[in-house]
Formats: sequence, C-alpha cells, structure tokens
Amino acid sequence: MSKVEPPLRLAWTQRICYAVGHSLNDLCASMWFSYLIVYLQLVLGFDSNYAGFVLLVGQVADAIATPLLGYESSSNRETAICKKYGKRKFLHLIGTICVVLSFPFIFSVCPGCETASEFALTLMLIPLVIIFQVGWAAVQVSHLSLIPAITPHETERDFLNILRYAVNIMSDIGTYVIVWCVFDLTRKPTGNHHTISGDYADKFMMITLIIVGVGSVFSVIFHLGVKEVVSTPLSSSENSLEKDSIALSNPAFPYFSKNLSWRGWMKESHFYQVGLLYMCTRLFQNMSLVFMPLYLQESLRANDDFIAKIPLVMNVSGFVISCCLPKLFKVFSKKVTFLGGACMGIGACLWITVGSGPIYVNQGVYGVGVLIGAASSSLVICALSFIHDLIGTSVESAAFVYGVMSFWDKIANGIVGMIIQHLHAVNCKDCDWFYQHVMSYGVGGVGILASIVITTLLPSNLGERQSAYNGAVLTPKKEVINHSTSVESQSNENQPLLPK
Repeated sequence: MSKVEPPLRLAWTQRICYAVGHSLNDLCASMWFSYLIVYLQLVLGFDSNYAGFVLLVGQVADAIATPLLGYESSSNRETAICKKYGKRKFLHLIGTICVVLSFPFIFSVCPGCETASEFALTLMLIPLVIIFQVGWAAVQVSHLSLIPAITPHETERDFLNILRYAVNIMSDIGTYVIVWCVFDLTRKPTGNHHTISGDYADKFMMITLIIVGVGSVFSVIFHLGVKEVVSTPLSSSENSLEKDSIALSNPAFPYFSKNLSWRGWMKESHFYQVGLLYMCTRLFQNMSLVFMPLYLQESLRANDDFIAKIPLVMNVSGFVISCCLPKLFKVFSKKVTFLGGACMGIGACLWITVGSGPIYVNQGVYGVGVLIGAASSSLVICALSFIHDLIGTSVESAAFVYGVMSFWDKIANGIVGMIIQHLHAVNCKDCDWFYQHVMSYGVGGVGILASIVITTLLPSNLGERQSAYNGAVLTPKKEVINHSTSVESQSNENQPLLPK
C-alpha cells in the first residue's frame, strides 16, 4: 500500500472498477428482500413464522455487524497483509468470500433434507444467514470507507458516489431481469404458470448462482483495478480552512461553534423526528419490496413472472423520478416534495385496496408499481437529504448519526416483517386477502405516519439546535417553501447517504 498523494482526478478505469465493487452486494440485497420469503414460504413450504424469523435474524445480524465493522475499519490497527494490500480492500475481500460461500446455500435445497422439520431447516439456515449478513456488512462498510482512502478531493469523492449509486440501480434492475429471463426460458409449454411451488427450487438456485457469479466477476474487477493509498493528511491549519470553506459554501449554515457529541445528539428533538422519518421511509420501501411478490402470488394469482416484472417497473420508475428530483427541488422545498411522494405512495395503496378483476391484474398492477417505485425513491432520497441537513457542519459526529439511524431502520424492518408473518400464520392459511391488506393498509399506514412526521417538521429548520445543552452550534437561515437550490446541493440531495 503506497503512501503517495493521489491525482486530482482518478483514471476512468479506476472509477469504474470502484463503482462495480458493490455490485455483488446490490444483486444479493435485491434477491434477499424481494424473494427470501417467497422462496421459504412458497417453494420450501415454510410456515410464515419461520420465514419471518429468518428475515429477522438477517436484519438483526446486519444491524449489529455494520457499526462494529465500521469501528474496526476506522481503527488504526493493521496487520502485515493490511499494510501491503490495503486494510479496506482486505475487509472487502473477506466480506466477498463470506457472501459467495453462504448466499447460494440460502436459496438451495439441502440434499437429503426432504423429510427434515421446518425447525431443523431453520436452524441450518441461521448460520448461513448470519455469515451472509456479516459478509454483506463488511463489503458495504469497506466500500464506502474506501472513497476517502483513494482520493482526498471532495469533487472526486462526490463523483464516485454518483457512479456507485448508478451501478446500484443497474444491479437492482439486473436482478429482476435475470429472474424474469430464467422464469420465461425455463417455462414448460403446459402446466400452471400462476402458482410458485416446490417445482421452482431449481429455478431459484439457478438465479442465485447467476447473480453470485456475475457479482463475483465485478468483485474481481474491483480488486484488480482499485489501488488503496494513504493520502497525506491535512494539517491543522488546512483542516481549519477546509471547515471554513464548507460553512461559507453552504449559505444555510453560516457558522458553527462546536461539534456535537453523542450526548448532544440525544438531547435534540430533531434527531428523533428525522430518525423516525427515515425509519418510516425505509419501512415503506422495504415492505413494498418484500410483500409485493407475495401480494402478486397469493392475492392476485398473477403469472409467475410478474414477481420479476413489477419489481422491475418499481425500480425503473424510482430511477426516473430520482433524475427528476433536482428539478422538483427548484420549484418546491424538500419537505413539500416529500409530502408529494407520500401522497403518491398512499394513492398506490388505495388503488391496491380497490383493485380487482382481470384488467387490474394484467394491466393496472403496472400502474401501482410505477407509483410505489416513484414514491419510494422520492421518500428515501428526501429523508437522506434531511439527515444531511440535520448534521449540517457537525461532520465529525456524522458517522454516529448515520449509524444510529441505519441500526434502527434495519431492526424495525426485521421486527415488522416478523410481526406480519406471525399474523399471517395466525389469521390466514390459504386466504387471498392478507397480503393485499399488508400492501394497502400496512404500507399505506407507514406512508401516512411519514406524512404526519414531516408535517411536524414543516416549521422547523433542520440544523438549528433545540437543546440548551448544545448551545448555538448552528444558526441556519429560515427555509423557504419555494426556493432554488444550488447545483452542488442538488447533486448531494439526489444521492443516498446510506446504503439499502
């Protein structure tokens, strides 16, 4: 690992190699959220409780592993191989190996386990799920933390984030295209093409192997093309000038007096409001991804390939709206844009409530997918931008804020998934209304809660400290409902600050 000052701009080959370094994670994450419960419940015949418990274990493992690996990644301890190869790249390599060796077995039928009980199969799955989630978190943390390690220049870091997000979207779309192609190419000319059952086990194994294979190729490209370097640290005077330039470049935050500690954040009411808002947006997005395929299968009895087509429509719609958000921010404030996205999502849930009949199943559900995809993207991007506004120039404690909100987001998703699956086991055994109600009342209720939370923030100025304990850390200008944002802030608002 060489100690040289990197150039102002990285070579395009290194940019691309870095951007594809998270593709394996992105491909597996789409498969995990959209098809884990479908596979366990419809293919392996798991009880809803067991399927929900496996999802919960995965989310809890991810929530615990992420901050611990983040702490390890930022520590000064280094082994000989880390000094030679790069500490973050080595962590990325270990995580990649864990994902490659565990994820395919989650979506594979255990040989000789045909007569095993669901409890025994669940016990076999749990170690694989934990290894996968820890490996996933290692790749996620190391890939994000590698940006400041390969370039010290802020504009280049921003560009790498943009490339990373673009590859993330393409990976999500790629997952659903692979599922769609496998389902269509392996379809028998006769038979039932509506109900996913145990006969689909080989298809899911094939999909998983393709996804892991493609992702592994991109990981190899990443390790061959990215060189981790140690940049020359800024001196104290340069660091002070950089902080001053940040404050001057952001007119919403003219000055700051001190950085907030974790105790200081705990005394800020906006910290809890924005945290609840971010949790609601992630619940809306992930509940839509997890339960849309089950809604299509059990409530609508749609063709099997619809569980790929509709999530694909949702992702394409989300990508399109994310490109339009900077223009919307010129006309409306982020808070009004968030409300608009929430209204789209609630409208889609109302459509699900009343939607029925062949026309809705074959055509109308595409419209639902468009609305939910656009709403999810709008809500998440705006919520991430609110976190950025909340932190302001207190960048030294930004990792704490991101870590806490990411932790509770993952825990909440796991708990809600477990509760829904338990209710399914108790109240519904071969019924067609349950997942329709989850997608309408459940997801719609989260959208309504998010709307209520953002309404409480309308008169607030995120970044203005509320607690006397913190004093006047920031004095932001009043937010105007109709305003224009700078090009720099638009590009930042359009990028996720936290991975999915």
